[in-house]
Amino acid sequence: MRRWLALAVAAVVTAGCAAGCTKERPKPFQLKGEVRSHGPGLAVALYQTVGVRMVPGNRIRWANNGAVFDVMAAEMKRARSSIHVVMFIWRPGRASDKLLAVLSERARAGVACRVLVDPLGSPNFEETVKPKLEAAGCRAHLFRPLPADENLARNHRKLLIVDGRFAVTGGLAIQDEWLGNGLAEKEYRDTNARVEGPVVEQMQQAFAENWQEASGEMLPASDFPTLTAPIPGLDGAGEGWAAFVGSTANPEVTRAERLTQLMVRAAQKRLWIAQSYFTPNDALAKQLAERARAGVDVRVLAPGDLNDQKFITVAQRAEYDELLAAGVRIWEYQPAMMHAKTMLVDDRLVLVGSINYDPLSFNLLEEGSLVLEDDEAAKSMEAFFLEDLKHAKEVRAEQAVR
Repeated sequence: MRRWLALAVAAVVTAGCAAGCTKERPKPFQLKGEVRSHGPGLAVALYQTVGVRMVPGNRIRWANNGAVFDVMAAEMKRARSSIHVVMFIWRPGRASDKLLAVLSERARAGVACRVLVDPLGSPNFEETVKPKLEAAGCRAHLFRPLPADENLARNHRKLLIVDGRFAVTGGLAIQDEWLGNGLAEKEYRDTNARVEGPVVEQMQQAFAENWQEASGEMLPASDFPTLTAPIPGLDGAGEGWAAFVGSTANPEVTRAERLTQLMVRAAQKRLWIAQSYFTPNDALAKQLAERARAGVDVRVLAPGDLNDQKFITVAQRAEYDELLAAGVRIWEYQPAMMHAKTMLVDDRLVLVGSINYDPLSFNLLEEGSLVLEDDEAAKSMEAFFLEDLKHAKEVRAEQAVR
């Protein structure tokens, strides 16, 4: 069954969606052992798993649904030295026009603007958006230009970095479906975070490696300001521990897969997952079932019939029987496409970013997610999840598709 599903999900690539791949490993990666969901134990586990350190002193503000464009525009207006954008989807429309106006103004004011988009997700960017950016003085490149049937290793990261000090990430796309409040059919539901503090340096590094590949150029040292000293405006922000985990293609195991399994294994009390393309591989499905059988409150919020890739819904529903039997609770979001990629683990640990539970994210895509160990971030994520459940339908075992 899962082999058939992997082949079916692979067809999504032809539609420009980040979900699916046909490769199966004979010995899939399976993380074992206990992991703490907070404190030094979490930090050590994260570092040895993905090679990234948690850093304190960050401040998080949420920018969900269409509010993300107001936040991005406001951050761009503050730029004094650089604006960097990497985006899987950037398509013409009102959302694009809003950001183009600010980018153009800042570029003409002397701010270095660098934009990187993926041509699979942004098929008309070169003809419709890039000329406007370049006319204003922005630099714009396609990441691994197509054509045709060349590699599927695309760039699915979603990042805005301003002056190396402020950043936005999440599941967003620069497309009009991301406007609105996520409660109408053409207004996607998504979760995004605006962050300032030392973790932005890690996000800037993720942009830098993609920019190097596309342009051959390194960023100036000024784009990596020293962030270990106190930052104006952050006094009293609390610990605000965070890390940004970038992932790139690997034929065996990526950081995206390692990070996802680490988050699942860390759950001792609850594991609340919002996932836009919920097609976990065998190893991840096994872990979810194990956590539920161990008494963890495992909940999954996935798209319903309004999934923007209809046959992903078929693949997603084929997973339900085994998970429901193990005690996992599953909801399908009803008003719109549910596009968020978030996790809430216990009472302090949060993940938000671009990583899907699917073979492309786990094998072929450039991805990136923000890991937060922060009481307030966790309380906010809990509130988002519970509010979304008011607009979702719980799947019962007798309703699961067989």
